[in-house]
Amino acid sequence: MRITIILLAVLAIGSSTSAFAQAAAAAPQEVPKMKVAIIDYAALREQVAELKVKYELLQKEFLPVAQEIETLQGTLAAQEKTLAENKGLTPQQSAKLAADLDNGKKEYQRKVEDAQALAGRREREVAIPVLEKVQTFLAQYCQKFGITTVFDARRLQETGIVVYAAPNANITDDFVKAYNAANPLPAK
Repeated sequence: MRITIILLAVLAIGSSTSAFAQAAAAAPQEVPKMKVAIIDYAALREQVAELKVKYELLQKEFLPVAQEIETLQGTLAAQEKTLAENKGLTPQQSAKLAADLDNGKKEYQRKVEDAQALAGRREREVAIPVLEKVQTFLAQYCQKFGITTVFDARRLQETGIVVYAAPNANITDDFVKAYNAANPLPAK
């Protein structure tokens, strides 16, 4: 009895598999047509009006920090030059200058890391909401024009994966015009 049940189960599985295979063979699937486009995603930062405004605000916000880091970098370069030339320095002066230079390099590194972390956090707060809006608009844009795949132009250039792309495959300008028209900046 147990063997009969097992045999029936094996036969049922085998017949359903062959029926499925026959059904799949009988109805060939249509391969969807692909429409590929390229977009210069980094250029959106300068061309999409909303993003441009956000990045200009961030640039103004971090200008004092950038200037402070640049000044510190100049000071360190001058100290390195003085130490390398070692003109008229006593051994004690050289040792103090070397210690100051070492401390200055550590301070510089900390300031750079802190500025990068703060800038990254502020960018996420300010720009990510707009970038998400751009992504949503890009999905709608692609659906409207039947685009199935979009590649980032700069990454394609960096990797050298694509050997040729027709100039009309680059949708950056058209996308930017459509996005800016649909999302105008408020009048000042």
